[in-house]
Amino acid sequence: MNLQRQLLIRMVFIALLCVFGSGYFVLYQTNQQALFEAKETAKRVEHQFKNQLLEMFQRYDFNRSFPDQALWQQIKSVPGSCIQFLSRTQSRERNLCNAALSEIKFPYWFGKLYQHFFRPVDEVRQPVSFNAIQYGIVLVTLNSQLETTRAWKNLRAVTGVMTVTLLILCLFIFLVFQRLLRPAKQIVNGLEKMREGQLHYQLPDFEINEWKQTSSAINALAKSQLDILRENRRLTLKLMNTQEDERRYIARELHDEFAQCLAGINATTASMRMSVKDSSSSIRAELDSINQITEHMMTALRSLLIRLRPVEVDEIGLRASLQKLIKSWQQRSVDQIEIKLLLSANLEELPDPLPINIYRIIQEALTNIAKHANATQVDIVIDQTLDQQLSMVIKDNGQNVQADIQPGMGLLGINERVDALGGTSKVFCDTDGGFIMHITLPLHQLQETP
Repeated sequence: MNLQRQLLIRMVFIALLCVFGSGYFVLYQTNQQALFEAKETAKRVEHQFKNQLLEMFQRYDFNRSFPDQALWQQIKSVPGSCIQFLSRTQSRERNLCNAALSEIKFPYWFGKLYQHFFRPVDEVRQPVSFNAIQYGIVLVTLNSQLETTRAWKNLRAVTGVMTVTLLILCLFIFLVFQRLLRPAKQIVNGLEKMREGQLHYQLPDFEINEWKQTSSAINALAKSQLDILRENRRLTLKLMNTQEDERRYIARELHDEFAQCLAGINATTASMRMSVKDSSSSIRAELDSINQITEHMMTALRSLLIRLRPVEVDEIGLRASLQKLIKSWQQRSVDQIEIKLLLSANLEELPDPLPINIYRIIQEALTNIAKHANATQVDIVIDQTLDQQLSMVIKDNGQNVQADIQPGMGLLGINERVDALGGTSKVFCDTDGGFIMHITLPLHQLQETP
């Protein structure tokens, strides 16, 4: 669950608590208001009785009816309530009931809950005393049904206003948080791009300080990773150049020493064959065997020298070297693998060290196909894109039974070369069978500093 949804749920929960709290407060205040009005009514009646008694004693008018019920009608009482006067001897009793001003209407469940939790007061008693003599009690009886109706109306009014207000407030807060959390989505998208290798991407500066500090820290981290990656590429490129120099040295030593020795052995065996041409056939057979072994070693040495340092790349160019490499592979496989080479880019103007590395990549790719793919056809396409990128696509029709492509030493070596040259490589399964390797290399000149 995202943060925005969690905040919304918490806001709704708090809003519900506010509505319930406000409803409880309204019901409590309604109950207290009814009790207060009943007490005030009883006090006004008692005050009226005292005034009547005072007037009777002052005028000695003891034949006057007490209490005078006509005076009660002047008192504003609680709607639906009844006022009773109970004399001390229970010999005098007066009743006055106020008619209901509104109809009784509330849900049954609300009446039960209101009666259970608030237990509204049904009656209020107020003693009537004059000259230290208690004449009776004023009893104000409330109509519980009308009081429940009034509580229900007050609750509906307040909760309605509260609900609308809180909904508007929650919507406003939700929109505010949505705006405040918008940078989080941008930061996540930026991190996804960085995870995909786009370390040049920079997060923008946000207005909020916390988000601004976060974006600055992420940008600094991406910059440090980019610097480390550049340093690794520089070191890898330097290592590859060192390897090429070492291969060139080994190839030169093998050619100058080992090849000359093999040539000397061939010359010696040829001279011995001429010297012993009239001798026994066993000696000639041994000389022929030595000559065959020497020829085999010469062929193996020539193949090794080509792998160590393809001189053709420097002498005849990359295009002719690739064509010669493919021809030698087809001869070695006795035409069991058909290799098609399509070159649309100008390979003769590529900056160093791209030519030798492109040759090595295709050489390693063909080796992997011969070892693992069991393919009969290989298509190699080298093209130059509009954004100054060199695109290489190597496709075979071999087996792709593995669900996940596990990179071996060959693919790792290719990936290291491509990464050192600042390019990208992808290997995926073809729907028609086989694998497809897509490599892109920048055409700008790469330099490695000591």
